[in-house]
Amino acid sequence: MNRLSDLKRMIFLLLAGILSACSHDDLTETRPAENGEPLVLTAVMADATTDTRATPDNSWEGTERFIVEVMDNYGTDAAQIKTAVYSIDDSGKLVYESGEQSSWLSDNETKLVRAWHYGNNSEEHPDSWLVQRDQGTGDNYAKSDLLFAQESVSGRKEIALKFYHQVAKVVVHVRNVGPVYGSDGVSVTIGDLNYQVVMDGTVSTDDMDGNYFNWTQGSTMGTITAYSLGPQPLASDGNETSLASFAALVIPQTVESYNDYLVIKNGNARYRCYSSTDITWEAGNSYTYDVTVIGENRVTVDNITVSGWGNGGNHELTTE
Repeated sequence: MNRLSDLKRMIFLLLAGILSACSHDDLTETRPAENGEPLVLTAVMADATTDTRATPDNSWEGTERFIVEVMDNYGTDAAQIKTAVYSIDDSGKLVYESGEQSSWLSDNETKLVRAWHYGNNSEEHPDSWLVQRDQGTGDNYAKSDLLFAQESVSGRKEIALKFYHQVAKVVVHVRNVGPVYGSDGVSVTIGDLNYQVVMDGTVSTDDMDGNYFNWTQGSTMGTITAYSLGPQPLASDGNETSLASFAALVIPQTVESYNDYLVIKNGNARYRCYSSTDITWEAGNSYTYDVTVIGENRVTVDNITVSGWGNGGNHELTTE
């Protein structure tokens, strides 16, 4: 009798264990992860190139920080904004670092993702953005850049963020002719003591024009020492190499006519360029100027083209 009871007890415990195991397996297979499925974010630049590893020239250095703002349940009354800081790996994927990380909680959920990269790797939104005055020193050129991306995605998809430069780029090729021929002391500034350019501004995502911020210009004025690119092929004739070439990142703005917007320096000599019409430097555009120094206070801008960032248009120029 005792043996029969023991056998029944063993069968009961065995069945209970089997049922318990089945129940546990079922829960494991059907229950979603407690925090949902993390977002997969990748970052590319509009008009990307691979010839250099500097952010203003459209490739990632690998040390960048991104401020990523995700609106969960975008377009619904339950929408909620989460902000986090990300880094970037060698494959272009963004890697979560800190802050409120967003996750997919439903196959039907829509998210609006906005991301900023400030050239100084700020992990908080500054009140305004200021380009550096001496972009020829250290990494001040890269520190002047500002990029933004936004994308609306549904259904747990990988989110590819395409970043657009929110400042403008000015490139100057100085031809190896005239009084600067063979010189190794040529430099370029944007603006002049008699005409300083706008150095700062605030941005807004309200009513954006496509992929570009609405800028409100600040009150800080100054001149910009451009970054040396070394000798480069001319924009107008790739068979001719410049004496020296330079680039500078500028706040989007309009330069008033008959003001010195470019100054080529060679020792104590100054060669100034002005335009007979207003010039507008727009966000995301790169403006390339081929410059010939003819003689004392005589400069011509032979050609103005668009390079790299987008369509900047052409200007009719008169130079002194």
